[in-house]
Amino acid sequence: MKYPTGLSENEWYIMQVLWEDAPATLREICGKLQPVKGWSRHAVTSFLKRMLEKGAVQADDSGKVRTYTPVWSKEETIREETDSILERVYHGDLLLMVSNAVQGRRVTEEEMDELRRILDRLDG
Repeated sequence: MKYPTGLSENEWYIMQVLWEDAPATLREICGKLQPVKGWSRHAVTSFLKRMLEKGAVQADDSGKVRTYTPVWSKEETIREETDSILERVYHGDLLLMVSNAVQGRRVTEEEMDELRRILDRLDG
């Protein structure tokens, strides 16, 4: 299933909460994000409304309280967003994107090992 990209930065925060803890009520979402983002209940409601319109989340009103669940999988949504960034920012140049991602930061031995494993899987 191909997911459209285009989640706003704020919507990504909500998706992260839902991917970790779905289904979640508005109160639960606000409780997790309030200390980090300081958003009001109204702001979170607005973000969720847009996410519902995009088809990123679904709402369930069958219980006492409305709950929200992600429709889009974390892995596929991240992949689609990465592909979008690769095309928009780097004009499809994967090496330039990877170079920029690691430039100026320390890459751990574990990260290097994982990168090698990824490349080995692609090669073999």
